[in-house]
Amino acid sequence: MLKRMPRLLLILLAGSGLVGCAPVPLSPPTETVFAAPRVSASGYIKYWPGTLPIVISVPHDGALMPMEIPDRTEGVTVRDSHARALAEALRAALTKKFGGAPHLIVCEISRKKVDCNRELAGATQGHPLAIQAWQEYHGLIDTAEQSILARNPHGLYLDLHSHGHPHKRIEIGYLLKPDDLKLTDQVLNTDETVRARSSIKELGRLTPGGFAELVRGKTSLGGLLEERGLAALPSPKQKLAAGEPYFNGAYDVAAHGSRDKAQLDGAQLEIPLPMRDTPEHRAATAQAFADALEVYFERHYRRKLAADQAGR
Repeated sequence: MLKRMPRLLLILLAGSGLVGCAPVPLSPPTETVFAAPRVSASGYIKYWPGTLPIVISVPHDGALMPMEIPDRTEGVTVRDSHARALAEALRAALTKKFGGAPHLIVCEISRKKVDCNRELAGATQGHPLAIQAWQEYHGLIDTAEQSILARNPHGLYLDLHSHGHPHKRIEIGYLLKPDDLKLTDQVLNTDETVRARSSIKELGRLTPGGFAELVRGKTSLGGLLEERGLAALPSPKQKLAAGEPYFNGAYDVAAHGSRDKAQLDGAQLEIPLPMRDTPEHRAATAQAFADALEVYFERHYRRKLAADQAGR
C-alpha cells in the first residue's frame, strides 16, 4: 500500500489564499477554456475547475526556477516539454465536444525544484517552500476529485507526461508491470490480485467487458486511440518486447487512482514528441483522445460523457 502523505485538502476554502475563483465559462472554448484559474498560495500551482468527470494534471512542464528553493540533487529533473500545451489542447477539444471542461491542475515550478510525481521526501528534499507547492498540487487534485464525486459515482484521472523512447507510441500506465501485460486474458479476467494492484481497480470491477478488455482490448483506451491513428501501449496492436522501456505509472496515479482508494480511476499518459510537438499535432492528438473517451465512458462506465449541469 502506498503511504499517503499529509495534504492541504481544504486548500480552496476561505482563508486559503487562493485567488481567481470565477466560474469557468463553457463557450466558445477557444476564448474561455483557460479564463480565471485558481492560483495556489505559493503562486506555483494553477487549477482550472471543470464540469466533466475528468481530472487532468501536468506535474513536469514547469519552467519557474525560484532562487529560494534549492535544486534537487537526486532523481530525474528533465522537463516534459509541450505537456502543458497538450493538456490545454485536450481541455479545449473536450470542451468543444461535450459542452464542459475537465478539471486541470498544472505545476508551474521546474522539476529541478520539486517533482510532484514522487513521494514527498524525494520530491522536495525537505525544503519548506517545495513541500508547500507539492501539497498544494496534490490538494488541488483532491479538490477536483471531490468536486466530481459530489455529483458522479465515478470519474477518470489522467496524469499527462512526455517521453523520448524509441517507439513513438503513447504509453498508458495503470501501475501494471511489464510481466502483468504478458498475462493471458483469462488470468487478467480472473486473478483479482492483478486488478487490485492497478490504478483502474474500480473500473475493472464496473466494466461489463472484463479486465483484459479494459487494459488492452479493442475498447481499452489504447485500443480506441489506435483506431484513431495514434499508436498506444497497451492495446491489441502494440506489445511490449523484452527489455523495451515503458512507463507504467508513478506516484500521482497511485495516490489519485483507485488502487488505494475507491475514487477516480487513474492512468499515466506518456506522449511521444511527434504527437505533441506542434499546435497541429497537439490538436490532432487531443481530438483523438476526446473521441476515444466518448466511447470509453459509454463502454466501461456505462454512461455518456457529459458536463455536469449542477457544476456550471
